[in-house]
Amino acid sequence: MNTVIEKFIGLQKEILSNFALKCDREKSNTSFREDVQKYFCLENKFGWNIMLNSYYVINDTELAKTSFNKFGLQGPSRYTDIGERYLRLYGLLNSIYQQKIAVENLIEIFKLPNPKELTENLKQSEVILLRNKIASHPSNYSIIKENSEHKFDVYEIVRADLQSDKITLLRNQNDFEYYDLPKSIKAFDNILEEILDKITSKIIKKIFNNNGKYYDELVKINLIRDGFMIIGNSIIKFD
Repeated sequence: MNTVIEKFIGLQKEILSNFALKCDREKSNTSFREDVQKYFCLENKFGWNIMLNSYYVINDTELAKTSFNKFGLQGPSRYTDIGERYLRLYGLLNSIYQQKIAVENLIEIFKLPNPKELTENLKQSEVILLRNKIASHPSNYSIIKENSEHKFDVYEIVRADLQSDKITLLRNQNDFEYYDLPKSIKAFDNILEEILDKITSKIIKKIFNNNGKYYDELVKINLIRDGFMIIGNSIIKFD
């Protein structure tokens, strides 16, 4: 079953695909990228390339999160291997960071209001801060705390806790920090979903004036976000 993030991307891709199928290249005096630029009101024709790349990156990296939700850091092999946990943790965190970049690119090409606020929310999400501490530059983390004695902090992962899928960091060989990784990822997903909803809503309002099957599908996705289950024409809410 697709995640809500995949549903938003799938709907945007369907709109693009439907436009491509209807686009009569023989009658057009412009390139396909120029046609896409005009249809989606993009700033320049390279926006098409950025759009497609963002869709691919978000879908591909969503697979990493799905694997983590299903198998944890241990992975499907079920071998007791601490190296596997490190690989999956680093890969997971950097996949999420790639999603952050891809969504920021979509924010830019679709010119969402308050882009600095949206990107700052992504930047300050706990899982991105965790990624920067241990999967990017753990020996030179520049966002320091008041009790830091140097111009940067250093972080270590507590290996004993990692064996149990727990994320505990030791900062400057002195202070412990504890992270609930699934909870942090869920909070990040909520931010992503909100942004993707804004982008999809803007596209549908601009092109279809909030009418038709794409608008109906957007409504369904947001119902699912709110905890409803849709089976055929039935909408079910679980308490």
